[in-house]
Amino acid sequence: MDRIDRHAASFHEAMKPDEAFSNLVGRVYDCALDVTLWTDVLGEITESLGGAMATVISADPIQGQQTFAAAWNQPPDLAELMQANASLNPTLPFGLTLPLCEPTCMTRHIDVAAFHRSRYWITCFAERGYYDCLAGALTRTVTTFTALGIFGDRVKGAYTDKDIELLRLLLPHLKRSLDIAGLLGRRRVEAETLHAALDALRDAALIIEADGTILFRNEAADAELAKARIIREHEGRLLGVTREAVNLLDTLSSTEGRIRHRGLDARLVDKAGDALHANWASLDAANQGLEGPVLLLLRAPEAALKTPISSAAVQFALTSGETLVLAQLLNGHTLAAVADILGVARSTVKSHLDAIYRKTGMNRQSELVKLVMSLASPLRQ
Repeated sequence: MDRIDRHAASFHEAMKPDEAFSNLVGRVYDCALDVTLWTDVLGEITESLGGAMATVISADPIQGQQTFAAAWNQPPDLAELMQANASLNPTLPFGLTLPLCEPTCMTRHIDVAAFHRSRYWITCFAERGYYDCLAGALTRTVTTFTALGIFGDRVKGAYTDKDIELLRLLLPHLKRSLDIAGLLGRRRVEAETLHAALDALRDAALIIEADGTILFRNEAADAELAKARIIREHEGRLLGVTREAVNLLDTLSSTEGRIRHRGLDARLVDKAGDALHANWASLDAANQGLEGPVLLLLRAPEAALKTPISSAAVQFALTSGETLVLAQLLNGHTLAAVADILGVARSTVKSHLDAIYRKTGMNRQSELVKLVMSLASPLRQ
């Protein structure tokens, strides 16, 4: 496999809070309005990290299923193998344990040598030249999640601190773009479709002209305008209440501001200290976001969603190895099957299980499963 590093070095140097980063973030938000752009944008992100392949998966670890929402440079036969053998993927349960939008690096978070011996890796990835994977969960329910994975090859080696930090900056924008795209559906967006989808958002969404004229606002935006704590309306125009909000709207009012801060992620705080995160995307692709109306999104910080696996990992201070074993036991696998799936000895699995019993105070597998499943978050299913 050839290493994909055409722009990696120069891109890393440019990846500061400047035009290069803002432009990439802007293209991420463009994907929310035109999902056909995802492949190219995933390619840009992958190349910036020196990676070789990117996937966005929707997964159900309990059912052992994963499907691909988007991908870049993924061989078709590999996609088929990964989907057909999802139940063997020992890392899939990690998607239910990690904080949203927080990068995880395979060579740092699990025993990568053991993973490369696992049935899943051998079946899907053997002789293809891949080595490390940098990933991040983007959406999650109690039993399912969506995640980005950037696979690197052996020439690239392990991902670096700089790679991880760059992905950490990008993940929140990817999440918000996927949130919008999920409501819009997999198609280019017409005005009526966009308005209907924005009405379904629980976050405030407004479409404004450069001078602040409000062309559209959903119910959540109406509620936010009524509070007048960060933004307000005056004679049909959107105005800022706080200094940060005023600065944001000034940025969006000028071509120069849009060039320098494309895809800007601004944190707007009211007098009480409550915050909203603001992002914008151009609705006029013909002008590359420099003219025309803008979609402005205002999102309150989300409460952390706890899953049974993540709750158990935190509450009982489980190691990554113990968490992987617990996840496979929840899927009903025997110790021998768990060892085969994880690519480790049965004695290693037994040691991890003994440690789990000791930490949880349980001594039977059925009691352990019942305890862990009782830890599901009541936030949403």
